[in-house]
Amino acid sequence: MMEVENTNMAKLIELIDSIREMRFVIQNYFKKQLKDNELGITVEMLEVLMVLSKNQQINQQQIADRIRKNKANLTPIITKLSVKNLVQRQEDSIDRRNNLISLTDKGQTLCTMYVKLFEEFYCEFLKDVDIKNLNKTITILKKIGQEVSKSS
Repeated sequence: MMEVENTNMAKLIELIDSIREMRFVIQNYFKKQLKDNELGITVEMLEVLMVLSKNQQINQQQIADRIRKNKANLTPIITKLSVKNLVQRQEDSIDRRNNLISLTDKGQTLCTMYVKLFEEFYCEFLKDVDIKNLNKTITILKKIGQEVSKSS
């Protein structure tokens, strides 16, 4: 029984290492794309822009939750995006402690361009991946995430 548990543990560690490696590879791919296009934004900035492209106007905490960053760490990213005229801040009329963040026209144009890069990346990725296996992997990862959440 202990041998089976050790094997399962080793496989889970291998899975987590694979996820970390995949995240690293994907981030490096997009870092290179951003550098090649000389747009002067980071992957973190791009994450914020992509969240905003799916939402009309949201506050910093909502953005932080979606990109899994601390709100304090997000503030300088939003400031840099604002200086580049890619996002704008507006005081929340309901709660003045909050700023609502939205894309400018320039930010929206940039997001449209990057959606094309994402599509190219995913099309290239998907051509060698069986969709059934992809769906199984997604289900398993969600289940593991739920189990970890229960224990924390």
